[in-house]
Amino acid sequence: MQQPLKPFTLAAYSGVALPMAAMGMPIAVYLPRFYSEGLGLSLITVGLIFTLARVWDVVTDPAMGYLIDRFETRWGRRKHWIALAVPILVVSVYQVFIPSPEDVSGGYLLFWLIMLYVGYTMMAISHQSWGAELADSYDERTRLFGWREIFVIGGMTIVLALPALLESTGIDDQQSKVASMGWFCIILFPLLALPTLAFVPDKRSSGRSALSIKAQFSLLMSNQLMWRLLAADFLAGFGTAVSGALYIFVASKYFELPGHASLALLLYFVASFLAMPLWMKLAIKLGKAQALTIALGYGALINLILIPLAEPGNAVVLWCFTLSFGVAFGAAPTLLRTMMADLTDLDELDSGEKRAGLFFAMLTTTNKLGAAVAVGLSFTILEAVFAFQPAAENSEAALQGLLWTYAIGTAAGLLLAALPVINYPLNRAQHQKIRDQLDARA
Repeated sequence: MQQPLKPFTLAAYSGVALPMAAMGMPIAVYLPRFYSEGLGLSLITVGLIFTLARVWDVVTDPAMGYLIDRFETRWGRRKHWIALAVPILVVSVYQVFIPSPEDVSGGYLLFWLIMLYVGYTMMAISHQSWGAELADSYDERTRLFGWREIFVIGGMTIVLALPALLESTGIDDQQSKVASMGWFCIILFPLLALPTLAFVPDKRSSGRSALSIKAQFSLLMSNQLMWRLLAADFLAGFGTAVSGALYIFVASKYFELPGHASLALLLYFVASFLAMPLWMKLAIKLGKAQALTIALGYGALINLILIPLAEPGNAVVLWCFTLSFGVAFGAAPTLLRTMMADLTDLDELDSGEKRAGLFFAMLTTTNKLGAAVAVGLSFTILEAVFAFQPAAENSEAALQGLLWTYAIGTAAGLLLAALPVINYPLNRAQHQKIRDQLDARA
């Protein structure tokens, strides 16, 4: 059995996830509205650009995962990739979050979003696959990825506090809010990458597989458990992204409480932060797949309950819904990643090679695709079907369409995500058998 990782190592590993999350949350929640309502691009244009940038990751993510697995240095398998990603992210965040309004166009947004996603992909895949190798036991991985998710939620919470803080000082324009988030990420990426690179152990590979590239690819494509996890991740990402992209619209336009939006969303992540240890304990007690199913079902139910309760001006309903839904936020990304980490051990047993980078690249791709489809589809439905306009007065039918698109789109994604993990066979006992066989080879 692996000795538990020290809290300092867990914190040093997880730290760089904080600015990654702080960057990713505004992309889903604030930037679509900022570039449409604040900088004048149409909803359909913004939805299309965010979708195209994510779809491009279908090519770059698997390629990056393959490169990250194959090319190591004397510092290890993962550290140099994170070091390379930092400057790419710093420059891209500046261009996307702090643009000159006169420079903004569809082409500008598309180019810098793609560059930002390249840096994010490089860092996210190397970081997550590093975690799969840093912890190798069933429950220790839950602990490691749970710590990582706590830092993720912490990054989201802090970055959301920035616009709320600006609002309290009388600064309420979108450009200032988005810029404050950008500067936060620009400062913290190099600052928190340093302890990750300096203090977290990173081993070099012990050898290469005897299988050909074709045989390894065939083995990957035939891995049914991987496809089940990818399907769950796509659908969970879809549901979460519908919520993220439309929440500000729902709070400010349907509930008519724009002054509550940022603070309520901040408390959403506080609730998620506090609930994360409970999901970790539940996963250890019941198993990861069972805990994930409970979390997804709970999140879907909370959204469906919102439909009959929501009404303009009702701050109690908005706050109660936001806090209740926030409880489930961190469960799915944590449990899907630790389940994928377990699956890399089964692949290593079959292929003879550690390919965590490739597996987490696939997981990163499906999550991005789910988010991209969610933004593009939900924005298109709002404008084309319900004639909703973000910067204008809307009819009652358009506002009702906003609520339905938000609640039903989120609930449908979460409910469907639970289906692929029902009766998932790779539990604690099965994983231990795999680890015993791998240890016997060493």
